[in-house]
Amino acid sequence: MKRIAVVLFVLIALCAFAHSAHARIYIPIDQPSDQKFPIAIADLKTEGGSSSAAENIAEVIRNDLTLSGYFLLIPPAGFKKAAEKDGSEDSQINFAFWKSINAQALVKGTVGKESGKDAITIKLYDPFIGQMLMGKKYLAKKDNWREVAHRFSDEIMEALTGIKGVFNTRIAYSVATKKGKELAAMDMDGFNNQELTKNKSINLSPAWSLDGKELVFTSYVRGNPDLFLINVGGKRIRQITRGDGGKITPSWSPKGDRIAMASSESGISNLYMISTEGKTLQQLTNGKAIDLAPVWNSEGTQLAFASERSGGLHIYRMNADGGGIQRLTFVGAWNDMPNWAPLGEKIAFAGRTGGNFDVFIMNVDGSNIQRLTVGAGSNEHPSFSPDGRFITFSSTRTGSPVVYIMRRDGSNQTRISKGNGVLPAWGPRP
Repeated sequence: MKRIAVVLFVLIALCAFAHSAHARIYIPIDQPSDQKFPIAIADLKTEGGSSSAAENIAEVIRNDLTLSGYFLLIPPAGFKKAAEKDGSEDSQINFAFWKSINAQALVKGTVGKESGKDAITIKLYDPFIGQMLMGKKYLAKKDNWREVAHRFSDEIMEALTGIKGVFNTRIAYSVATKKGKELAAMDMDGFNNQELTKNKSINLSPAWSLDGKELVFTSYVRGNPDLFLINVGGKRIRQITRGDGGKITPSWSPKGDRIAMASSESGISNLYMISTEGKTLQQLTNGKAIDLAPVWNSEGTQLAFASERSGGLHIYRMNADGGGIQRLTFVGAWNDMPNWAPLGEKIAFAGRTGGNFDVFIMNVDGSNIQRLTVGAGSNEHPSFSPDGRFITFSSTRTGSPVVYIMRRDGSNQTRISKGNGVLPAWGPRP
């Protein structure tokens, strides 16, 4: 429960400064990836607090904004002396200098001491109007510095784009070991890696609950591939399916009361709806070809899935009751692993081209298919971020499969996992 306790502590300790009521959107969400927004992130000043916190928090914020692909980070070496000359008060900032280096936005702050903890104050400014856009104060211990930085990065994204960021979210994935595959979770920047299972078996296809407290996944720990639930904080694991056939590719409903999955209990893989206790609620498909990998839309009214019913493996969608089945892909011979964007307007999937997979994106009716990865190994298992602006996926472009993220237009593809990783699943905002 450590992660949850930390989050609650920071939320309670966070307080906002008064900020301007500007409704201006500085960065349109659909801004082309080659038009990046110049921003300066100064090291925080120490006012009785930790100098390490001052440097580390600024560096994490810089890394967050670089990962987003929306920002052009002005090198700190070019403004270090000017940042040191600025005072801590808004009226003591030399906005003329920051305008001269074309900083469209500026982040400055201080680290002091309060109640035995670091009192971290961070502010975002528009140098061209000479005003603070947003400011926050946090009380935190050393173990919470990275979370403070991620939280403020989220605030920066909201202030400049109108939509809160996802830097404080987690990505679950499967990692290969000498004994099999274990589940792990990491911050979206690849740090704070947490081992979730350690059963020396094969654990695959993690899917998050709506509140981010649990994962449902497939495990071979008891021989047959069955579904299990794990409490992400406490690591409590319980088996929810039993009986004949393998149960694979689970997907939690947006309301959190149902799980869609593929099961071969009838002799071939069909789709089923079960409760979170494992009770079968409905068989959704009953065909003679393989159906698998169901994924919900955000309203819980439809499912996208992969099926061989037309010969090759293609992407389909259907109503949540199993009716209204519609084929979406007609090109390629092997299209799999669909993932529905949170706003419901796009579906990402992996399609095989030649000997490798690549990540594609399309409208929910199958139109306007775009290829996001090309000529860089095999790229699979796309999963949207909670805001729909980014996609995580696994790639073999450097050898063993590792986890990457990119903007949903395919730009800024960046490795985040420190070791190997497959089947990434982007968790919800905490």
